Amino acid sequence: MHLTIVLTTLNAGGMERAAVNMANHWAARGWRPTILTTSQRGRPLAYALDPGVIHRDIGWRRDPEDHELEPETVQAILRAIDSDRPEYDVLLGDVVLLILLRRAIVATRPEVVISLADIMNVRMLAATQGLRFRRYVSERCDPERTHLKPEWELLRRRLYPHANGVIAQTESAARYFERHGAKARAIANPVVPAPPANGTQKEARSIVAVARLVAFKRLNVIIRAFASLEARHPEWRLDIWGEGPLRDYLAGLIAEIGAERITLRGHARDVYSAFRAADLFAMSSITEGFPNALCEAMAAGLPAVVYDCGAGVREIVRDGVDGVLVREDGPHAFALALERLMTDDEERQRLAARAPEIASRYSVEAVMRQWEEYIG
Repeated sequence: MHLTIVLTTLNAGGMERAAVNMANHWAARGWRPTILTTSQRGRPLAYALDPGVIHRDIGWRRDPEDHELEPETVQAILRAIDSDRPEYDVLLGDVVLLILLRRAIVATRPEVVISLADIMNVRMLAATQGLRFRRYVSERCDPERTHLKPEWELLRRRLYPHANGVIAQTESAARYFERHGAKARAIANPVVPAPPANGTQKEARSIVAVARLVAFKRLNVIIRAFASLEARHPEWRLDIWGEGPLRDYLAGLIAEIGAERITLRGHARDVYSAFRAADLFAMSSITEGFPNALCEAMAAGLPAVVYDCGAGVREIVRDGVDGVLVREDGPHAFALALERLMTDDEERQRLAARAPEIASRYSVEAVMRQWEEYIG
């Protein structure tokens, strides 16, 4: 099967890692997957692609070449956004991108196109109106907790019913889109078993967080929670892996509160080495879909302390079985949950023993079989 996956970049991130895992799986099956990005612009890819996966990039933002503005494509895009409904106005600033996106998708000669993430999904559906291949959109967030700007939300509701299917990550998210007229199916992220241990040595007790340094991840909650425990537990440290626009702010917060054993480690090229060196995984996001970092940490045998931020984490973490769900908001409640496991080796090890079951609960084989049945 010729299949094209559309997303913005292949920089570090859970969505990008999921796209690569899917494409690599299908390439190994003998399919011909292409990953089409709009804005990689020559930057190195964060994840390795199977030799059978083709990567193409539009190179947005840029001025189009003359040959990229052929009348047929331009007219198709103008027809797609020619509506008296005000929600279509948001696409007027995207006309050139939609033209380039339509051309690039058609050039991959797909039988199926899958786009990832809400705004990209809207753009893909608008750009490909009238074309004959099957079109699916993959929603990566909890729509009950993550809200688009009103004009994009209206356009999403207008266009999603025209997709062949909407793949959500939880049953509750699928029901949300069905209520708005879309054909939806819940399919979780596949979880790859952790690779064998490579002899990583633990230098001290440590908590690890892996996340983009952006506001909704609320890493400030973890930082403040750990800082309140630091003096009582000098044998523990907190390592935060990831990059993002809030790096300077978080570094300033760590300095301001005088935390001596909190380190911003940067991008983790080998995330499993970071997990192997840790004893606990922490996540305090305000909202998540079906977070890869959480699944991978558990697959590596880490019990998780996670803020209850939606249906996805409640499906992943079995509270009291392989992790702890923190239902009260704020650093104090999070600190209490951390300290409970920091001070109870037996409880921490009991949860750790069950955490790797995540890889069988959401095995690559089972999850990808659901995808293949759904997209035909």
